[in-house]
Amino acid sequence: MLAILVTFLTDNPEFPLPKAAQMVNIHEGLSSLLVIVVAELSDSYFGRLNLILFTHTAFILGLGMIWYEAHGQSIIALYGALALLTVGKAGRDVTLKAFLADQLWRRSKGEDPNLEEDQEVVGIRRKLIWRVNWILGIIAATLWYRYSTDEELTWMKVAKVCTMAMVAAFSVFLLGIPFYVRNAPSPSPILYVFNVVKAAILKRRLDYPVSPSQLFKNDSTSDPQIFPHIPFLRWLDKAAILEPSSPPIEQAETAGRLFEVAKVKDVKRLISMFPLWSTFFVYSLVQATESTFFYLQADFMDDHLGKFSHVPIVVFVIIKTSTSSSVAFLCEFLKKKASPAPPRRPPLYRILLGMLCSFFCCLTAWRVEVYRRCKLQLWVDDYNNEHYDTIIGMFWLTPQFILAGLMDGLSSSGLQDFFETQVCDSMKGYGPEFSEFATAIGKFFSVMSILIFRPWFKEDVNRSRLDKYYAMLMVPTFLNFCFCCFVSNWYANQQQPHDIDIDMDVNIAQESQEVSTNNQNLGFDIIAHQELEDGPVETVAEPTSSLRVFERN
Repeated sequence: MLAILVTFLTDNPEFPLPKAAQMVNIHEGLSSLLVIVVAELSDSYFGRLNLILFTHTAFILGLGMIWYEAHGQSIIALYGALALLTVGKAGRDVTLKAFLADQLWRRSKGEDPNLEEDQEVVGIRRKLIWRVNWILGIIAATLWYRYSTDEELTWMKVAKVCTMAMVAAFSVFLLGIPFYVRNAPSPSPILYVFNVVKAAILKRRLDYPVSPSQLFKNDSTSDPQIFPHIPFLRWLDKAAILEPSSPPIEQAETAGRLFEVAKVKDVKRLISMFPLWSTFFVYSLVQATESTFFYLQADFMDDHLGKFSHVPIVVFVIIKTSTSSSVAFLCEFLKKKASPAPPRRPPLYRILLGMLCSFFCCLTAWRVEVYRRCKLQLWVDDYNNEHYDTIIGMFWLTPQFILAGLMDGLSSSGLQDFFETQVCDSMKGYGPEFSEFATAIGKFFSVMSILIFRPWFKEDVNRSRLDKYYAMLMVPTFLNFCFCCFVSNWYANQQQPHDIDIDMDVNIAQESQEVSTNNQNLGFDIIAHQELEDGPVETVAEPTSSLRVFERN
């Protein structure tokens, strides 16, 4: 129901097309922003199960208020429902997916909990269970709608069935509470990202360090800069500077003014993802267009398919979701077949292809809308009111929904893989949360674009000029693809953490070898000196200690 929420809003006379699209985009944008907040609350404070209970209760109440609004036409109830659904949607994916992984993570007490193989198996099982149940739910809703298509089927009945289904599913979930595995809340790395940024801002007037000794808990003895060496992130190094006139170190740490080099390094590696995240602003703008105007187009087109009459619009949700899931699964399969070991620098080919699909998605949508407008039939009733009839079927929209699925499957999975190679181990599990946070900005851009191009949008699709809007979107999507190519090349030229570790190991080996050689030469000089003064001296050769080079995981 949320996937086609815009069609529900446009049925209300208080929500013409532009206002309904803006409301849906604001709802989705706020949900994406709250995702990272819900993740922090569930992991650090309240626990995942408690957040699931809270957010899903809010979700059910939101559905119930939509049911009430559909019955009584209450605008206040509708706004309240959207607020509750925003909170519920923010916690639906984050907490439930993590909680599902906790239940799948079955191991004995003596088993290492950090084995990569076990983590990979759990991740595959979780994705499979989630995607299968997601698609089955959409198919069940489609079949119910298909075999209930009588003239009396209204949004009130749809909201009623959705609410009752959620209550039943949530009740079954509650029955398993005594048997669920619960992990105690523990501090997550999300909060100290903001704390490091805050500390760097507080110490912004300090000069950059000129010696490694000026940095707190610095392992490097030669580099006064913290990795990664990116000029526009150098200011974050100030969070680790030891202030000359500062209070004791313990007090500075407690006050949030001082962080060790390792934490600053982790934050810099995370924020170095921002250039790539910025390419997803336009991507999410296309996503927002797909979740609003694409479905509104289908709502105004012929919904017959052969002998089947009144094919539900949610069939396009199945098409897009199935395409996205299939592409993501195929990419994972081909990646493992081509290279069993993960590459140090994963190429951004998938993201580039996804951005290219966003351009072709807008191009296809533009051509289909131009054709649809050419086939509109205008007629005037007895009261001189103009009406439009569309004679083409809604399945003309199938190519643009397939391209939207390709865009989502390629870009999202590619971003997740690249994220896991860029950040530290403690942050690898927060890729979807930070990605959602980035895409939220693009969804708010959609609200602004509707305001900017307001003359193109009228009270319904037939009177609006969506063809001009889609043609306009082709420009930023193509420019975004070019910018993504530039960003991809920039990342390819950046030094990776793995390379830094190798260089450090080589330097340690060389220094240790030099020390060993010098010690041996010094020993021979002493022996020679003894032979000259005291005569021959019998020496016992001791085996040279072997050099141990530790490989970092």
